[in-house]
Amino acid sequence: MLVLKSLADTDDALATSAHLLGHAHRLDPAAADVLLDHPWLAVWAVDRVRRGATDRPDYLPFAALAAAALSGRPDAAVPVTPRAGLVPVPGLGVLRRRGTTTVTPADLTGRQWTPTRWWRFTDQSVTLDLRVDDLDPYRDCFGLPVAARLSTPQAAELERSVGHAWHLLVGYAPTHAAEVAAGISTFVPLADGTERGHSVTHADAFGALAADANLDPVDLAVTMVHELQHSKLNAVLGLVQLHEPADPVRYFAPWRPDPRPIGGLLHGTYAFTAVAEVWAALRAHPELAVQATARFAVVRAQLERALVELARAGSLTSAGQLWADRLAGRIGRLAAVPVPASVDAAGRREVAEAERAHRPTITTG
Repeated sequence: MLVLKSLADTDDALATSAHLLGHAHRLDPAAADVLLDHPWLAVWAVDRVRRGATDRPDYLPFAALAAAALSGRPDAAVPVTPRAGLVPVPGLGVLRRRGTTTVTPADLTGRQWTPTRWWRFTDQSVTLDLRVDDLDPYRDCFGLPVAARLSTPQAAELERSVGHAWHLLVGYAPTHAAEVAAGISTFVPLADGTERGHSVTHADAFGALAADANLDPVDLAVTMVHELQHSKLNAVLGLVQLHEPADPVRYFAPWRPDPRPIGGLLHGTYAFTAVAEVWAALRAHPELAVQATARFAVVRAQLERALVELARAGSLTSAGQLWADRLAGRIGRLAAVPVPASVDAAGRREVAEAERAHRPTITTG
């Protein structure tokens, strides 16, 4: 809200849109808060502050149009400039229009209007509300090609996969399920041809992840937990400095083919700690026990090796050291999880082989 206010204070066109947002917030604070949390609004706003005006239309008028719709003002006229012939209405859908135009919420209907898919999954009274965004042209912020509108069969298959993934999280990793329910709002399918199984977040798009829509339910459950950790840590890094930014050292990250800066090592260790906790929980699933045990053994060995790298990092601040100590405590508890000796040995061999393959590339800057 402070970022939007700073933009509106210096741009009269944006001030008009901000006024509509403020009016909506007075009428329905909860609905307006959902809009203010929209990930593409945050990405645009932060980028606008950093770089100033760009060649893309400003996103705030689109949010103002959504605000007018949410606050019951069907005749509110909002001047907008479409992007690639599309007027995105955050959280609601996309209207096909060309050229600078004035749009009202009453226009959001008919053949030129495509609504956003919203899915609700409830399992054991725990609910995940998920927006599947394959429409908004501003969803292209992840540095990877995103999928076009999913066909009805594709959407149905993804909905089944998310539902099954949600069932697994609620039933076997309820703490992480509660986090996902609170923290993830938006799923962006990646385009076919992107590396299979790939997933990614954006530092400023809290609540959104982009991922392969063909992930099986087990990997999708783990992926949602994994990517949420990156979003959480990015939020923390916006408030607290965990490491000195000038650290030139590159560290061995067992889950990556390339050595990583200290920030990347922290991100990976934090995300994979949660992943290991989910795999440990899924060992109790009768049909997933073998797979989960093998994956847990590998990730646990990776984390134990990552702690060695964190211990040699001289650039952690006092807050960063506290963060690392808390991670070490969680990883220490994972060490007590029983795993067959042969499976544990296989996991450690995988990490050792990765280190041998990449040891020559690890540098000190």
